[in-house]
Amino acid sequence: MASNWPLHAADLRKALQYDVGQDDAGELELFMAAACERIDVHTGRSTEPTRHEVDGKVPTVFVLAARAVAKLWWQQEKKGPRARPTEGEDPAAGMAGVDLPSKVAGWLKPYPPRLYPGDAE
Repeated sequence: MASNWPLHAADLRKALQYDVGQDDAGELELFMAAACERIDVHTGRSTEPTRHEVDGKVPTVFVLAARAVAKLWWQQEKKGPRARPTEGEDPAAGMAGVDLPSKVAGWLKPYPPRLYPGDAE
């Protein structure tokens, strides 16, 4: 397993700019775990756990992607239709896309799953 994966509640707390103890750590952990699982499915790591690892770590873009997805899902769940991007974020960048935000899908495009298990790269 990668030393920098999966992410945890502290990573989402940092992305949301929450202080320690500001919200329920269990709930933050749940959202981050869900985001990491979704990225694993998208990149093939759910069936091939070491896929895309280099020197025992997932690429940094996976970390950015998980933080962005968990943050978006948290904001949508907690604020509902009032969810707005935080200052400095492009309003259209996070919301587009039914499953993964368009920007995250773009970040992960160079890391596809194998079409068939056992296929060469």
